[in-house]
Amino acid sequence: MTDSSVGNLLRTLNELQRSLQAMQTALVEFEADLLRQSSSGLEEKQRPAEESGSGLLSISEVCQELGMGKSWVYRKLKSTEIPSIKLGKNIKVKRSDLEQYLERQRYQPPVGEAE
Repeated sequence: MTDSSVGNLLRTLNELQRSLQAMQTALVEFEADLLRQSSSGLEEKQRPAEESGSGLLSISEVCQELGMGKSWVYRKLKSTEIPSIKLGKNIKVKRSDLEQYLERQRYQPPVGEAE
């Protein structure tokens, strides 16, 4: 190889290295933008579902909400006291249905009962 061809090769390699660094910087910035957009989008999507009460809860989430065990929750689902939805092999409970169930369970002492 001649000195001029080695020089040309080094210049080309340097240009490629600068291009790669610029692309890497652009990709990092793009990724950061995507993360910002997706996290703000998730917050917007989750907030209305929670506020409207139309979110779907897993069995574990129902147990956590009620502070009860899975076997107790499954009995209530089987008896249809707590309405449920089957999606494939998964059972889900609408948050609004769970809230209605809880409202029906509210203790109301009989009128005229002495304390």
